Amino acid sequence: MGDKTRQEIEIDFSRAFSQAQELENLANDLSRAANRGAGPALLMLKNTWKGDTGESIELAGAGTIEDIYRTADDLMRIAKNIRSTADIVYRAEKAALKLCF
Repeated sequence: MGDKTRQEIEIDFSRAFSQAQELENLANDLSRAANRGAGPALLMLKNTWKGDTGESIELAGAGTIEDIYRTADDLMRIAKNIRSTADIVYRAEKAALKLCF
């Protein structure tokens, strides 16, 4: 693998930031889905099945919603790490490019 050009460095940096943005969008979509859709659906299931089954569904659903939120948080953290790493690599590659010229 040879030395990168200024344009290749910029493209790679832009691509990394775009991927981070996609992860953030997915995280936001997951959070919205948990907020809007999961709660009412679980309530409907709970009300449909009375007794122990309804309570089991409610407990399982609450755990699932928490898992969704945790996954969204993980995706946000990964996006932040991608941006941070991309910035470090970008600065290093730009510095190396200046040394070559």
